[in-house]
Amino acid sequence: MAIAVAGCRRELPPEFPLVHPENSGNMIHANAPFEMFDDCVYRLDRQWRSLTGATSFADFVNRHCSHLVFTMANTLRLGSDDASPYLRLRELLDRIDKPIVIFGLGVQAETDDLTGATLPAEATGVLRDLQERCAVIGVRGETTRRVLEQICGVTNTKVVGCPSLFSRPAQLARLRKNLRNLRNGEGRPAFSGTKLKEEAETRLLHDAIRNDTFMIEPSNRRSHQFYVDVTRGRGDGRIPSFLKDYRARRLRRTRGTRDQLESYYQRRYRLFRDTKSWYQFNQESVSFTYGTRFHVNMASILSGRPALWLTHDARTRELTDFLHLPAVPVGTVRDMSVGEIGSLIDYDDFFDHIGGLFDNFNDYLEVNGLPPVKRPVI
Repeated sequence: MAIAVAGCRRELPPEFPLVHPENSGNMIHANAPFEMFDDCVYRLDRQWRSLTGATSFADFVNRHCSHLVFTMANTLRLGSDDASPYLRLRELLDRIDKPIVIFGLGVQAETDDLTGATLPAEATGVLRDLQERCAVIGVRGETTRRVLEQICGVTNTKVVGCPSLFSRPAQLARLRKNLRNLRNGEGRPAFSGTKLKEEAETRLLHDAIRNDTFMIEPSNRRSHQFYVDVTRGRGDGRIPSFLKDYRARRLRRTRGTRDQLESYYQRRYRLFRDTKSWYQFNQESVSFTYGTRFHVNMASILSGRPALWLTHDARTRELTDFLHLPAVPVGTVRDMSVGEIGSLIDYDDFFDHIGGLFDNFNDYLEVNGLPPVKRPVI
């Protein structure tokens, strides 16, 4: 029987991100089940309807699938009273009779301190139901595990990290080889940022521009609008606010600075709407990635290229801590050059633990009745 998959989008439409807001990093997570298992069927791929005659996705799952894998990104937002994500999830789950497997459940929070943290009652209700319906709920880190236990009373959990790490094991083996080649100057570094208006990330972006590194953008609409304006030849396109200080600081002539920024965006800016082209770009052009975007860096190592995570919130900390990924707080590198940042990349701890991480994830799959993934040969 097939394995049904719902949740995050595997690809993004041409309207992303100007009209259709989304985070392209979620594609890395969304495609993980399809990299791991044969016979996966995606909810938004409507061929299941024409091939089976199913009247709805729930009907298709119940008649033709062994499991429903639900890919979840930043589903739990502490302090938010928006119940709509949980109501949509409830609507689907109530119609599914087959076993449900959760991939990537995590909390979005600035701090690890859960004092006074809240979730909508709808979230607590859905998670308690999942506790009854799932063999075990996979969560991405210790902070999320504590949220489920302390706020929701849910204890049937297992910390597995981000499932995307386990989706392309052959590339993790190539990662070790490419680490040895990192110092030979092959490829160009790539930066990604989250809160580009904050001083530390603004400085990192400006330094990336000065050093002519790539910029990989997963969601920022204003940054992409500037890229579109530049490539269309619009000389009056609005410069994003996080680049205005760069313009004021670098040159006295405003036009000269604008020319620099336009040239940079034409040559080095990248945004992806599918994972295949993203992985190919990394393999062909990138030496290493660095920045605060978790899945931009994950895309790098899933392409066999090194990455350094710059942590800035509880989410990135819980993931990098559990997965033993190379990471430093973003504030510690704000005054470093790109070369100095690259020198901090160290995967010894990661490779010391990678076998155990795969074993832990395979234990999770086995308990949920899914086949194991191959361990990387390193």
